[in-house]
Amino acid sequence: MHMTVKARVLLLAVMSLIVSSLPHHAAEWEDKPKYHYLPDAKPTLLPGYKGKALLQLRKSLLPERSIIEIEPALENRITAGRGTLLKIAVNAFADERGRPVAARVRLTITEVIDPLDFVGAGVDLTYTNDQGNLEFFKSAGMFKVDAETVAGQRVQMAAGKKIEVQFPNIERGDDFWVYRHNKDKQWKLHGHNQSFQGEGPFRVGTRVYQIDALNTWFNFDKPVPEATCAKGSVKRKDGNQVAAFAIYSVGVSYKGAFARHVNKSSSFKVNVHKSAQARFLVLDNTGAVGITPVIRTSDKTGFDQAEEGAKNFCQNIGEIEIAPVPADILSDKTKLSNYLGLPVSEFSVDYQTPASDKR
Repeated sequence: MHMTVKARVLLLAVMSLIVSSLPHHAAEWEDKPKYHYLPDAKPTLLPGYKGKALLQLRKSLLPERSIIEIEPALENRITAGRGTLLKIAVNAFADERGRPVAARVRLTITEVIDPLDFVGAGVDLTYTNDQGNLEFFKSAGMFKVDAETVAGQRVQMAAGKKIEVQFPNIERGDDFWVYRHNKDKQWKLHGHNQSFQGEGPFRVGTRVYQIDALNTWFNFDKPVPEATCAKGSVKRKDGNQVAAFAIYSVGVSYKGAFARHVNKSSSFKVNVHKSAQARFLVLDNTGAVGITPVIRTSDKTGFDQAEEGAKNFCQNIGEIEIAPVPADILSDKTKLSNYLGLPVSEFSVDYQTPASDKR
């Protein structure tokens, strides 16, 4: 079965800069041990927050979120906006006491595919392995399935039930494992997925996986033990002083983003993958934006929180100029995408069909 998926500009860039009415997707800026970034937590404001432009951005930058209602007493097969397919068995949902849910269930499916999706997701992409060592994710995409009854009651997976997910295979390779957020918003290894390729140009296959939990992130990833550091400075085109901003290293040759929040300084340091192509995006607390061209990152190891030295390198990428973005661009996904010059995938999905369905 084939489904054409129209690329949409999935740009959510400042979740930690605005007051979100959607608590599941809010993020909090805070320093964490071992260089954790963008933990998915409470909403907050940057110092000196000026909300008009940021609130306008919010409408354009929300990630792709497909809201679909289903009857849980029936078998369901649904497809989200970017092509993620869910196969849901009969009575797959339960309430807090483990009883089958009879009421209609509202699913909210969030898909993270394009570079700015990783910025907008507000999710930390570092991983502490079983030995306690920090590693950095290279991703093949993320998704989240939130579920509640139409009356607003949170639901969970029924005992012994799973949902089959076919996620667009946007990053080829069989070395991506599946990680899941635990209750502390930390990634834990969950399992491995099957990877299938598409049948022609502009067609992608799927990554097939069975999920056993709702209301949490799942991430197709391979952790890398070392990263490098990039440093630079920010200036406003209008000459005003920079008060507070977020700096993101956004992968071009890989998928993922790391970030730092800077307050009362125009200088920054941020982690980025080694020997890779990346762009560096700045968003300040007034909604001004700036982005670098594609930069080839260093092959030397470095960490943004450690002191620079012979064993800790930080690549100087220079100055990034930021400026306000016209309101008509802020409010239009396509215009904003073109303005930033960041790639948005356009593809069709070839799904895996069970032998029993092929007739």
